[in-house]
Amino acid sequence: MDPNLIQQMTLQDPAEARFTNLERTLEQKNSRQLGVIASDFTQRSQEPLNQKLTTLISGLQELDAIRRNFDDIRVPMELLTFLDQGKNPQLFTKEVLERTLQKNKEVNGKIEMYKKFKAYLLKELGDEAPAIAVMYRTLREEKEREPSPS
Repeated sequence: MDPNLIQQMTLQDPAEARFTNLERTLEQKNSRQLGVIASDFTQRSQEPLNQKLTTLISGLQELDAIRRNFDDIRVPMELLTFLDQGKNPQLFTKEVLERTLQKNKEVNGKIEMYKKFKAYLLKELGDEAPAIAVMYRTLREEKEREPSPS
């Protein structure tokens, strides 16, 4: 391994270093070059083909060796489907954020509706049974003043 790369990795945050190492391994252009050599194969290209195959195998072995560093990473199946369709992963992130924003608006709307419903119920309770409404409000005020157990 390149000594400069080792020095860079030791200066980085360990969590960041594992991603840097993964990117470096994945960015090797061996598989692409291997495809070019194999598609236009001649007797003279046997040695470069063997070299690229050896490099590709060692790269795959390196990926296998570092895969345990990523056991804590979970990738949504929906993202993999998105990628299989040839779509940009950043668009997936955008769609997830938009869905989250929409869900947040819905939840906030429901919270607001329940607050209005509670106020309406208290008003109606006060109109129909004022003594019970006063008792309820007194109990709620006492409950709110009690320190929460934490």
